Amino acid sequence: MEQSEADTAATVTTDAIAETKKKHKRFIVMLTIGCVIAVVILSIVLCVVLIGNRSSPEPARQWRPGFSTGVSLITSYAIDAQVRSRLATTELTMEVANALNCSSVHVVTLQLPLHTRVTSLQTTADDGCTSTGVVQEIEDAKDTFEEQVAQGLPGAFVEADDAFTYSLQVSIPPLGVTTVQLVVEQILQQQLGEIFFDIPMIPNEQVDRVVLDLSVEDLSGNAVEYVFELDVVTLGLDIDNIDTDSNGNKTIFTSSTGDKNSLSTSSAIHLDIPDARQYDLPRVVQGRYTPEVLPESGLLYADDRCFEHFFVPDSLEGQHMPRNIHFLLDTSRSMQYDDKLSKAKKAMTSLIETLTPRDTFTIQTFGELGTEELWGSGPGTPDEKEEATDFVSSLNATKYYGTNLNEALLEGMLRAKSTAEKSTEDAVTILFVISGSYASEGETSPSKIVKHVYELNREGIIKIFAMGFPEDADLELLDALALLTGGVSAPILRGSTTDVAAQIVDFFSSWLGNILLSDVNVDLAVAGSARVVGETPHSFSMLSAGYEVVVRGLLEVPDNLATDLQLRAITSAGTLMGVSEWETVVPIQKQGGSSRKNNGDDDRSSTAALCFQSYAHARVTQLMRLYEASNFIDHNLILELVTLAHPEDCDEEQRVECLKREALALALEAKLVAQGLTAMVTVENETCQKIVEGAEICLDGTTPNGGSGRGSYDAGSSESYYSSAREKSHCDVSILLALLVLVATLFQW
Repeated sequence: MEQSEADTAATVTTDAIAETKKKHKRFIVMLTIGCVIAVVILSIVLCVVLIGNRSSPEPARQWRPGFSTGVSLITSYAIDAQVRSRLATTELTMEVANALNCSSVHVVTLQLPLHTRVTSLQTTADDGCTSTGVVQEIEDAKDTFEEQVAQGLPGAFVEADDAFTYSLQVSIPPLGVTTVQLVVEQILQQQLGEIFFDIPMIPNEQVDRVVLDLSVEDLSGNAVEYVFELDVVTLGLDIDNIDTDSNGNKTIFTSSTGDKNSLSTSSAIHLDIPDARQYDLPRVVQGRYTPEVLPESGLLYADDRCFEHFFVPDSLEGQHMPRNIHFLLDTSRSMQYDDKLSKAKKAMTSLIETLTPRDTFTIQTFGELGTEELWGSGPGTPDEKEEATDFVSSLNATKYYGTNLNEALLEGMLRAKSTAEKSTEDAVTILFVISGSYASEGETSPSKIVKHVYELNREGIIKIFAMGFPEDADLELLDALALLTGGVSAPILRGSTTDVAAQIVDFFSSWLGNILLSDVNVDLAVAGSARVVGETPHSFSMLSAGYEVVVRGLLEVPDNLATDLQLRAITSAGTLMGVSEWETVVPIQKQGGSSRKNNGDDDRSSTAALCFQSYAHARVTQLMRLYEASNFIDHNLILELVTLAHPEDCDEEQRVECLKREALALALEAKLVAQGLTAMVTVENETCQKIVEGAEICLDGTTPNGGSGRGSYDAGSSESYYSSAREKSHCDVSILLALLVLVATLFQW
């Protein structure tokens, strides 16, 4: 009994001791946790104090090319445009003023017409000192411009962002004004029996004052009657202030077409708008005139370096070939924004009206499915056209954003091939695509879509012509599809005086309106040791009435050749009456200097220089179009579409890269600004006074569109930035270690 009581007492004592130790351990753990929490709080406070009380300000920023800085303004903007035969030359002169006492940069975005090239760039400072632009590879040009900005010098840099958007950057000295003169040239081509030209009106920003001068002449320098689609009535401009003759009589008249008003005259236009911000001026204005009639066999020019051949067969007017047209219209949900679908429907209604009973047509819409709705096929009779018009009127955008472009193309081609098999041999089969979205359903890989189209159309029966809304449609894919099938693609531009529906109708009518010829081919031959090299496309799937075929190229003629040479152009094509040929021959004019030694400047005639410049622009465009399409099209197929000027200088495995190499060399030689290849920048004039070496660059203020003018960090500020980042990182590590200790302690507890 006593032993049991003793054991019980011992047990109680042991339990009491254990409980005491447990309480003591719990106290130590709680004390540790409190210490760790205190350390965490102290670490956070120290980090905040260290970072928040740093004496250094926000890291200094350093300007980099590509954005505006400071506060600057275009105070005056002048357009001097001269159209002569197949060339429109526009000189844009702008005064850009700097409001701050530091070197500033103003970025101007210009929408220039398609087939436009920048040919000259010049800046003039307040003191009259002038700097002239040179063409360099893009990165070299950016470095050159950056040096000018750093020295506080007036300067300018221009590059192509895409086929019709150019970026012009202007350097303005402190509290100074830089006057910029930019000259652009547009190669013109006859369409629908007229020469169409486009004049860049204003940049993509508001300007205070606009002055416009325009004159139009034929090849002989004589003024011609022309139409300029500047709607002065809707804009609210006073027509009486535009131009009058010496007797005070108006020489310019307004004419109306639908809901638009145009100017019609043979006189030069002078328009001064001192309060330009009050008007909704268009970025680009289109004009047109009727050119002189070309010889039936074509107009051929050749010198000892360059040639160009213009061909349009007027005698075939009225002998139109039957067409199988499969319209492929995007009705996915993205088409409902910006009223794209309603504008496309308006264009479709107009296109249906142009069809004839000899034509067969189908209308297929696509969205999430390759075929959302379908009409036809049927002939272009009045009853069928009325039914098709009602069908188009009833179309609505789908409920979903998805677009199955691959399925739409393939299903449309199957239907087009089925129609072609039932047609006469002289009929041409066309797939006309209007797209407003990227492929996002089904097969979305552009290269696979192109592969599928090529395999289905291996015989080349179907020609794809396509139009797309920039930033919404995959323009590169559409162009690759057109290129592969012998068709043409074009963007549908916004901000033009020609509305969306009219652009679609004009494109269709120009290329596909009344088809006179199919499988057009131009062969050029020269005798002896001379040879033709690097010609632009000389084969065309079809030629519509009033459209002009142009082939350009280089001639390599030995310098010591004593005999006179001739260039012969033979054009062959299919017509309603069978295959026909047209031949023309001209002597090769000697201009002095071979094609690889002379750059076509002052010692050559203006005609010869223009021939080479026009060739270079067309050839660079051709080569870069093929190079970009090589992302989607098999390289062997790409190389079948072009002949390199000097294939012997290119390795077999690098043939596609040689396309870009030839384009770059030609752009530098011809002094062309080419997208992705070259830019133009003014070079330092040693007679101009530098403002200050290492001039301060304005980094406060806003860009013209209201964005921030802040740039990258320089080397010093980068170190400061990374030091701050390291301190923050050290704080984070301290906190993390403290938390790890806490976790480990709790786990142990």
